[in-house]
Amino acid sequence: MLKCREDGTFKIAQFTDLHLSYPANEETERTYQKLRNCLKTLDADLLILTGDQIWCYGENEPEKAYRQLIALLNEVAIPIAVTYGNHDSEHGKITRSELRRLERELINRVMPENEQIVRDRKSESLVIYDSKGQNIVKQLFIMDSGDYIENQEALGLKDKAMDNYYAYLYSEQISWFNQTCVETGKGEEALIFLHIPLVEYQYAKEHILTGECREEICCSEINSGLFSVLLEKKIAKSVFCGHDHDNNFTAEWLGIGLNYGLIGGYNVYGSFDRGYRKIVLHEDKLAETELVYYAK
Repeated sequence: MLKCREDGTFKIAQFTDLHLSYPANEETERTYQKLRNCLKTLDADLLILTGDQIWCYGENEPEKAYRQLIALLNEVAIPIAVTYGNHDSEHGKITRSELRRLERELINRVMPENEQIVRDRKSESLVIYDSKGQNIVKQLFIMDSGDYIENQEALGLKDKAMDNYYAYLYSEQISWFNQTCVETGKGEEALIFLHIPLVEYQYAKEHILTGECREEICCSEINSGLFSVLLEKKIAKSVFCGHDHDNNFTAEWLGIGLNYGLIGGYNVYGSFDRGYRKIVLHEDKLAETELVYYAK
């Protein structure tokens, strides 16, 4: 059971875009060192990894890279939830289902209340109880946003490289979310975690509350429709993504929070200092969030 502390709070650490390689280069070793030091003192009730944990390109061996990350995560006794990005299973080296099998080696992998696997993508929901463990106060949804659009040539998508046409959530995933996200009896706030930003982040960047937008929003060309479903839910809702390393903003568009995490790995481009996004849930009010940087 995931439940609030006695003071009514529940703390989430969102890590994203670690981009670990095997064999490990200097940048990957630096990421491991910073992440290990961070986790040793991390005050969190749940870790959520939102994709691009590993690299698959070139001579990289993704299974070995993922096993090394799992070993590091097993050094701490913090519950963990995971989803994947566009780089975790590309180039035919490893599949999403194989990555999920490796997840079984995570000692503290949380068991979802509800889950769906469709076309090798997993979506899952978690619930957070009050400090007494009696009432559900928050709903979390961790959704695999995929990698790249399928059948690009048939769709006439030819203006960019294939790996620049990012995937969208499947209709089955949207239906699952709509049915699973309850508006009464399970808290008054829902938080969605995925890798690729929704199309609506392009509008949200004009309404930034904190942080910066230093690069274009690399969303899909196809709108999945999740945002319209969120609009119709009569509860508070926020989305948290990764993917765009030079964006770390929080924003609100039409009453929905659209937020980025913070790049966590050094083995990839990015102008921000590395770290994670801290999200504090409360029994009796809406979530608060801030960026936390690795110690120098």
